[in-house]
Amino acid sequence: MKDVMKSINLKDADVLAVLDKFKNLWYNDLENFQKYMARVGHNGNEPTIFEDRNYWVGDKHKNEIINMGRAHNGFPEVLVGYTLKPIRPDEKTPPQFVLRPNDIQTEYYRQYTKLNAELQSLLGTNMNALCAVYPPGGYISWHNNANAAAYNIIMTWSENGNGYWKHVDPNTGEDVLVKDVPGWQAKSFYFGGYEDNRNDLVYHMASTDCWRMTISYVFDRHHEQYCEDTIAMLEND
Repeated sequence: MKDVMKSINLKDADVLAVLDKFKNLWYNDLENFQKYMARVGHNGNEPTIFEDRNYWVGDKHKNEIINMGRAHNGFPEVLVGYTLKPIRPDEKTPPQFVLRPNDIQTEYYRQYTKLNAELQSLLGTNMNALCAVYPPGGYISWHNNANAAAYNIIMTWSENGNGYWKHVDPNTGEDVLVKDVPGWQAKSFYFGGYEDNRNDLVYHMASTDCWRMTISYVFDRHHEQYCEDTIAMLEND
């Protein structure tokens, strides 16, 4: 039975240096970051963070999403946080993820573009799936990424470790809790699509009570070896 998640011992100094630049971009000036960056919400209306979080990351919503089967489009319904990756609207993008940037947001996006290019070069992939910043109380609701089947490397920074990731192991049906640690940590998954084996569907969510950042990169479903080679690179000093 293949492991659903691979924990990555993130050591590569060059990658860690760029990741820290990403983190410093917003964390070193939280006042202006919160003032000028638009927070992503739910269908254009941000939910009440603490009152709604228990539902969106809880068992009731998880089971609703799972029971939808193929009717679930793969996207999370809610992300309470900020996106540094500029998201261009198209027919597949839920409205809650489409933002119209102001001038200062555009400068954050410009810096994202520069740092993202550096990471893409180091990681050997040109596909950044997510670059999100979660405030204390932030979260991303249950979803399965079935709309974008691929191998994923997920790198997360936590201010003090007071957050977590959770996924459903498709082999056992059990929830798997991965607690954050202070600083950077990384993990890898294959998130399958509906055309894959049912055991490739991985329902997951994340929540935090401190500042948290997640950057994820994807490798085409036919490029498992490329992903494995990148993981080996990340684990070397």
